[in-house]
Amino acid sequence: MLCGEIHCLRIHAVLWRKVRSPESGENTEVKIVSIICRRAKRRGRQYTKRLLPPFVIPFCQIDREGVLGYLRRFPDGRIMYRLASSMLGARDLRTIRRHLAMGTALVANAALALAALLSEVPVYATVPQRRLGQSDCSYLEELAEQTHRGRQRACGGAQSRIPSLVYVHLVDLFSRCCGLPAPPLTRVLNGVVFHDTS
Repeated sequence: MLCGEIHCLRIHAVLWRKVRSPESGENTEVKIVSIICRRAKRRGRQYTKRLLPPFVIPFCQIDREGVLGYLRRFPDGRIMYRLASSMLGARDLRTIRRHLAMGTALVANAALALAALLSEVPVYATVPQRRLGQSDCSYLEELAEQTHRGRQRACGGAQSRIPSLVYVHLVDLFSRCCGLPAPPLTRVLNGVVFHDTS
């Protein structure tokens, strides 16, 4: 992602990051890794990158699982302040609104990206038909399920299921890139889902 080439991963640092637990409302620490790419450094590009787990929202302490859980429960966009506050671990209504709006957009973009990926591999999977009134979260779950079936067909055997949270996380990472990332999102999604189809 940093230089656009495939080479050994070099760990630059191990860092601690705080994420708010929706259950307790307290911040808990998670360990994350920072990688370094010497080739990107020589080229004058960004050369370090923190690898965040899918449940961590960059530059934020709110947990992504809480946001997606709320959107699944209230796909119509209603904000029940007390419930949203407990599920997201946020107290400010503006923060809750911002995260729900951002989550809604990310889920829609993740569904679009997965549908595009599935349309490129018709031998292994089909794009499910979206039903009238179906929420973005529900459609993303169907796309993730179809992607899992396609992955099993392409790679054989029992493949681990990739949760829709991972797809939302990847779309978020790409939307936050300052410049164009070295590999396009479709290539990254293809690499995540179908490791090696040869």
